[in-house]
Amino acid sequence: MTLIYGPQPLQNLNTKTRHGFEEQYKDQHLLQELANDFIFYYDDKRHRTNGNPIDEETKRIDKDHYYQPITNWKITKDRQKTVSAALLLCLNLGVDPPDVIKTHPCARVEAWVDPLNFQDSKKAIEQIGKNLQSQYETLSLRTRYKQSLDPCVEDVKRFCNSLRRQSKDDQILFHYNGHGVPQPTPSGEIWVFNRGYTQYIPISLYDLQTWLGAPCIFVYDCNSAGNIVKNFDKFVEKRIKDDEEGNHDNASQSPTAAYKDCFQLASCRSNELLIMNPELPADLFTCCLTCPIEISIRIFLMRSPLKDTKYKIFFDNSNKHYDTKNAYKAKIPNINIPGMLSDRRTPLGELNWIFTAITDTIAWTSLPRSLFKRLFRHDLMIAALFRNFLLAKRIMPWYNCHPLSTPELPDSIATHEMWKSWDLAMDEVLSKVVENLKNSPQTSDLESQMILQQEESLQKHNNNGQQSQSSSTQKLQQRDTAPESIQGQSKFNVGNLSTMSLATHPGLQQGNSNGNKRNSAVRMVPQLPPQQFSGFFEQNLTAFELWLKYASNVRNPPEQLPIVLQVLLSQVHRIRALVLLSRFLDLGPWAVYLSLSIGIFPYVLKLLQSPAPELKPILVFIWARIMSIDYKNTQAELIKEKGFMYFINVLVPDFGNNDASFIIQDGRSFNGARLQHHDSLGKNSISPLYHSSETTDEQKAMSVFVLCSFIRDFPVGQKCCFEPELIRKLCFYIQNSEIPLLRQWCIILIGLLYSGNPLYKSLSMECQVFDVLLEALHDPVPEVRTATILSLNHFISDNSDGETIIRLQREYEQQYQQLQSQLQQIMNNYNQKQNQQHLEQQQMKLEQQMNNCVCMERELENIDLKVLRSQEITNIVAALELINDGSSLVRKEVIVFLSRTVYRYINFFIVVAFNELIENSSQLERADPETLSYNEKHFVGYGSIFSTAWKALLVLASDSYLENRELAEEIIDYVLLELSMYKELQEPFSRLEQHFAKRGSKVSSNGKYPFKKLPVNGGKPQIRSFTTNNHSNGSNNNDDNHVHTVKSDQNRSDTTSLSLTGFFKSLGLDMGDSSESDRIDDSNVTNNDNDVISFSAMNDEHGLAPIPNVPRYRKRTEKLVLPFESTFLDYSREYFQEPQMRKSENDEKGSIEYNKRLWRKNRNDFLIQETQGQKKQALYGDWSAKFVTLDNKTQPKTLQFTQFEDHLAVADDRDNITVFDWKSNEILTRFSNANPFGTKITDLKFINEDDIGIMMTGSSDGIIKLYKNYSSMDNIQNIASWKGLSEMLLTPRSYGLITEWQQSRGSLLATGDVKIIRVWDAHTETVQVDIPAKTSALITSLTSDQVAGDIFVGGFSDGTIRVYDRRLDHRNAIVRIWRASGGGRDVWINNVHFQRGGYRELVSGATNGAVELWDIRSEDPVKTFFDESTGQNNSQRNNLTMTTAQIHEHAPVIATSTKQIKIWTTSGDLLSFFNNSTGNNGVASTIAGATGIRTNRTSASSFVSTMAFHPHRMMLVAANSHDTRLNIYKCKDMPILESYPNNNWYTYEKLQRDPKPKFMSKSSPLRDLNNFKNCAECNYHQNMNVPYKKPVENSTPTLSNSQNIMGSNSYLQISDSQTPTYNNYHHGFECNTPGMLKNNLNGQIYNNNNIYAGAYNNVPHEYPYNQNNFNRRNNLHNISAINRYQQVNFQNDFKIIEDNSPLSQGLPSEFNPRTAKDMSVRDKVKKWIDDIPLYEAPNNVWKNNCFQSDYSLNWEETEFDNKECLNDGKEQHISLVSSDELLYLQSKKIDSLVRLIYTLEEEVNSKNCETNSRSYYNNINNNELEFENDFEVDFS
Repeated sequence: MTLIYGPQPLQNLNTKTRHGFEEQYKDQHLLQELANDFIFYYDDKRHRTNGNPIDEETKRIDKDHYYQPITNWKITKDRQKTVSAALLLCLNLGVDPPDVIKTHPCARVEAWVDPLNFQDSKKAIEQIGKNLQSQYETLSLRTRYKQSLDPCVEDVKRFCNSLRRQSKDDQILFHYNGHGVPQPTPSGEIWVFNRGYTQYIPISLYDLQTWLGAPCIFVYDCNSAGNIVKNFDKFVEKRIKDDEEGNHDNASQSPTAAYKDCFQLASCRSNELLIMNPELPADLFTCCLTCPIEISIRIFLMRSPLKDTKYKIFFDNSNKHYDTKNAYKAKIPNINIPGMLSDRRTPLGELNWIFTAITDTIAWTSLPRSLFKRLFRHDLMIAALFRNFLLAKRIMPWYNCHPLSTPELPDSIATHEMWKSWDLAMDEVLSKVVENLKNSPQTSDLESQMILQQEESLQKHNNNGQQSQSSSTQKLQQRDTAPESIQGQSKFNVGNLSTMSLATHPGLQQGNSNGNKRNSAVRMVPQLPPQQFSGFFEQNLTAFELWLKYASNVRNPPEQLPIVLQVLLSQVHRIRALVLLSRFLDLGPWAVYLSLSIGIFPYVLKLLQSPAPELKPILVFIWARIMSIDYKNTQAELIKEKGFMYFINVLVPDFGNNDASFIIQDGRSFNGARLQHHDSLGKNSISPLYHSSETTDEQKAMSVFVLCSFIRDFPVGQKCCFEPELIRKLCFYIQNSEIPLLRQWCIILIGLLYSGNPLYKSLSMECQVFDVLLEALHDPVPEVRTATILSLNHFISDNSDGETIIRLQREYEQQYQQLQSQLQQIMNNYNQKQNQQHLEQQQMKLEQQMNNCVCMERELENIDLKVLRSQEITNIVAALELINDGSSLVRKEVIVFLSRTVYRYINFFIVVAFNELIENSSQLERADPETLSYNEKHFVGYGSIFSTAWKALLVLASDSYLENRELAEEIIDYVLLELSMYKELQEPFSRLEQHFAKRGSKVSSNGKYPFKKLPVNGGKPQIRSFTTNNHSNGSNNNDDNHVHTVKSDQNRSDTTSLSLTGFFKSLGLDMGDSSESDRIDDSNVTNNDNDVISFSAMNDEHGLAPIPNVPRYRKRTEKLVLPFESTFLDYSREYFQEPQMRKSENDEKGSIEYNKRLWRKNRNDFLIQETQGQKKQALYGDWSAKFVTLDNKTQPKTLQFTQFEDHLAVADDRDNITVFDWKSNEILTRFSNANPFGTKITDLKFINEDDIGIMMTGSSDGIIKLYKNYSSMDNIQNIASWKGLSEMLLTPRSYGLITEWQQSRGSLLATGDVKIIRVWDAHTETVQVDIPAKTSALITSLTSDQVAGDIFVGGFSDGTIRVYDRRLDHRNAIVRIWRASGGGRDVWINNVHFQRGGYRELVSGATNGAVELWDIRSEDPVKTFFDESTGQNNSQRNNLTMTTAQIHEHAPVIATSTKQIKIWTTSGDLLSFFNNSTGNNGVASTIAGATGIRTNRTSASSFVSTMAFHPHRMMLVAANSHDTRLNIYKCKDMPILESYPNNNWYTYEKLQRDPKPKFMSKSSPLRDLNNFKNCAECNYHQNMNVPYKKPVENSTPTLSNSQNIMGSNSYLQISDSQTPTYNNYHHGFECNTPGMLKNNLNGQIYNNNNIYAGAYNNVPHEYPYNQNNFNRRNNLHNISAINRYQQVNFQNDFKIIEDNSPLSQGLPSEFNPRTAKDMSVRDKVKKWIDDIPLYEAPNNVWKNNCFQSDYSLNWEETEFDNKECLNDGKEQHISLVSSDELLYLQSKKIDSLVRLIYTLEEEVNSKNCETNSRSYYNNINNNELEFENDFEVDFS
């Protein structure tokens, strides 16, 4: 029987998902969420700002034009008003001035009066004066008008002086019509008459200025009016110059500076005459200023090309029977636009409304903002005149007149594009008038009567101003509640405010509510809806909407904004205009400032009086935007109109219905009744009312914010808003609302309501407010917790509460007396029977207010200050719980809270601090017997709340966040400063200072610390000296030789300058700074021949690298003042300045940020897809291929690849972090983690890697820090930092802080040298749960399931592995306990890891080399194998500790390390092993492995200290101990033909012709591919490029159909955006040891893995094998594809002889013949060939189907020894040039040995080449086999 031999086949890889997680992959919804829904953590605004608002400097620079502040937008109360007007008419009708020759006919109509129609010129001028006054009254009714008709000089002087005396400092209008006098002189003199009207008398302009005073508005309607304008300015300058010289004009009634504020409007330039066209009025300029609508329509019709067609009806109505002299009158249109100017529902009113909007738009877009405000927003008369002056600027140049003004307006106004809109509006209105005239001309008389009636009613209302105001208010309310207000277009536009909850606007509801039913009933009333005569406003609203949609990003003012402002007056378009205005305000502060500057504020203030429910959400939003920009300028206005009640009613819809909530009748007893009523309501009774509110919680939050801004720093507003009913409602919202924004602002509002007022504090306590607030300290949202601290901060009083109570009592007494006097006046009026009903209402209000004053006085008397103080202490105790909060924002507010506490109780803190100093001093001098017993005594204040608060400040002074740490240090400095200036303690304090200064000098001289680190009372930070210089040996005491630990901006100070801070630090209290206490000795560093390590690099000073900045933080430079002012309120206010109605920039398609995010997503998807093909390469590629070597300058401690960026983060054993770009081999950043000296960075993670990754570090002191922009030294920021574990115990074998980040659910698991595993929630930044580890052993590793995140596993120092389930109770969360194989308690688990992808393998590695795969459903490991590493002396088998074990996240490969790195499959098969050499040894070893040639050079003896796989790529990074460099290995493909540079191969025909082919050298010419034939036996494709030998007939086993290639299995990658398929074909094998030579015919692999397939499923799998990914029938398209193998399965052609055969023993597990070193041939034969398992071979014939086997056993002598045989050309000789030839040589030697030993075949003598086979075998056994070549080949 013939036996064959060979190693066992490779084992099967797992093809099923472990732990039952396959159900997760079947959930398509879950997979879709994992693919598409990315949640990014620590990316909120609080992390980008730490609660710091934008500073004023940034707003001032405003490089993005986001703010564009307009601070003076508000129209001040002391603005000028035009109270008087002088109408000076110098016409002298019938007599033309001598200097102007008029045409005939000539323009003679004045104020729409033709003087020729009057026989008496006096009556004519009187009528002209009346008409002119009535025209001016349309501009301003409040102005007092006085006429002066054809006056003389004395009349003018008296007239002007009288007006100035009456007007005082107000403005006067002076209208001068000089049509009947000569034109003004070049010196600016105007003309009047003498008393007999026989002469023209000039009046000096200087005298006129003196008589009228200033300020004034001058209107000049005369020829050459420009002369007056120029000279007026000259005279003003003269007055100013005279004043400067001390020559003030005493006759002037006004200060000289007032003349600079005068306005002038002139009809023409200096060299121009007025218009004489008889078709136009003579006072065309005055008509433009006072009658813009009439003159516009008249000129429009006269210039229209349609006057003879469309508008012919307006000219046909005129009298056609004119003589030749009056023929021009036929060209004058006769039109009367129906309606009233003040009624916008009429055509005339709508035209006036449109004209106002257009002129405002022209002025706003043409004038500077300051000038626009001065002209159009200060005074109604000035605004109207200049608005109409714009029309004159347009019309009069058509007739060669160019109006002038002071201030001067640009000429571009005349050609503004908006004038076309004005023409269009007139055309639309005139078209409707024409249509009405044609259809119903008989109604013209009726319309005239209706107009007259409306004018009469208007006059009646104007006579009574108060009634007019009330009626207008009622009219506004009626319009607001009109059915049309929520119909039509408003439905569509309300929905545009989607994100601010305006989608639930009542206007969107159709007939569901009772209100809509009432509206439908109203519509049944036969009333005509308001008719629109023009589509101007609707069209401009559409244009504004398009601007918002497409052009709003440019941040340029839209020209439609003034029009939108006018549309707010419209009942029809109001809601649409408000919605669009809201969208505009949402663009940012610049939009709010623009809206305020244009005058929106009075409009929205007036709308607060409207009860329309559909306006509430919009008005609340608008007011929130306004108050977020400028709340100080709005507070007083809200008081006047009681606008604040609008927002209170939003929160409490039934506010004020219950009088008991307003009036305190029985003092404290009534308050108790109120509380009982509040408690009796309960949640069930309040919730229906709460949910039935007309507004959403977001809108309520905006209302609360408006109230917060209203009462902020405004005691009057606080007094108006404080009501117990409102307080109770706010508490209800805090407890029940699911919107954090509402909870946050309700808490802030409560704090502002009782701030600085003991009475309100007492009432709030009775309302049980603080029970709610203290509960809110544990709110899941950090901003809500911060707001609670801020509210508690307001409870601490700055001054004495007793003094405040006395002041409040006086105020209430004064208020009571004022109310009593008002009530007495009402009673007197009531007795006179004057409007008794109204007086009764006022009486009730006054009595109610008086009763309220009395009750408040009683409450003030009943205030117990001890109760308030007790509540303060309770608040302090509760706030101290947050000093270790996970949010730096919360901790910062706690520090601000403690600053007020210290300021309030400074004397207590002085005592506590002094005693702490004494105690610390005694501990430092513990060796002194006199001080040993001091600690047994308790100092004054020991255990008090102030002592606790002081210790909390010490803890916060070591806060890991820079800003918080420095704020806490300033508070401590303040206390020490106060201590040093305290009289009673000055002397002992100075002695302490001298003592520590002396002690510091001793430390400085010795260069060593005179004391060790000592605990202070157990609960305080460790004592450490920070002011002593530490010099290395041999250095002198010079500051230049000492390297200090740096903070963000400065170095440490030494002991020579002991400031208070330095003095305090000298006591050893840890202030959060890092400093070195000693240096590492030079002797601890050893160098070797191959790796030269720099001492300075390995011992880099701690803390020298730059520290990342904190966002928006600037170091305080002002004087230290307590208490600190919280910036949280201003920071929170910025929320309402940011866009809320539109998508963020990251989500807006087409934006830069969106495109960047999309690019990153596509890049990630491409990388994931690309690395799918690399997973199979991991099983057969070369892992020893070194990609790059990086130098970290310090010893690497922790390594971490990023998933998608080409970054590698390296942390050393101190505080330095280096980020490499491994692709370009460069350092991107190197910075300090700023952890204290003596601690080190123990963990490194990346979060949010799907977009912009954030680096997370963990240090051995329990601190967790997050860094944003970690790859840019200019932009890196520390965005968050907190104490992950506060009870860390540092031990010599401490692993430090160990974390596990779960991106899928935002959880951070933190553990270390503690007995718990703490789970932090990234959403809330709080501890979610503490899970007991239930073991005293140290935890060494932590991993978790990354999909659901419920299961996590920990490895411990006692060799156990524990599985925890978060879904269980935290006390019983442990579900499985395993122990590592092959070891006791001295075996540590050095790593345990859950695969993210693949089949979710759970792998653990132990120090004894045990690598185990686990399934949480099983109590035993599913696979165990050992990394049995030995030392260099194999005979002694010196076992080495396995330092680490890593598994690839997605590929089935495992890496272990000792002094070598080994790559395994997850089934335990060794793929590769190599040394991690940072010198040239790696190259040498690679060459040796590839060629089989040994090298005498050995690698360094250091261990591999750390390594890490790339999450996706087939890359591995590793670093050795005592080495600053690290290697990155990249798995590369190893094509079998890579040794054939010229692609030489042998064809089938060649082998047929030459049965013993000679292996060709590199120059072999055999390259013909076309002659290669398909081999049916092997089923290979024709173009398969491998050497081939036709097999012997019937000797090739066939492929079993039942065991063909297995199907593919899903290989999920959790972070992938798709689920790729990884084809896992089984039973294929490959050899993957570095340098191995491969062949793959008939399942045969040479060189260590010679596979002769048999029934291997029954063979014990004790020898490494490989799994491949190649289908046998696949086509091979390239050379590298040769490494893919087919499945081979023989149909029981072989069988195992017997169970007790050597097969059951297997091979020595530590033996690898191919790579074994220092092993003799004898040992190889004994250990390999003699112990080989035996198989039964069919036909008793040894067959080699890869190479020729019919050669004699003496072939070796023939080819190598006998030169004749070498030269005769008959025998095949081997040139040993290519790897295939080496492979062939090994095959022949193995065949020869088998035939000699197993089959006992005799050697055959050949001609001239006779050799005895037995002697040859003896030579082998005697280890005498030698080759003449200078290399050695293993039998493998």
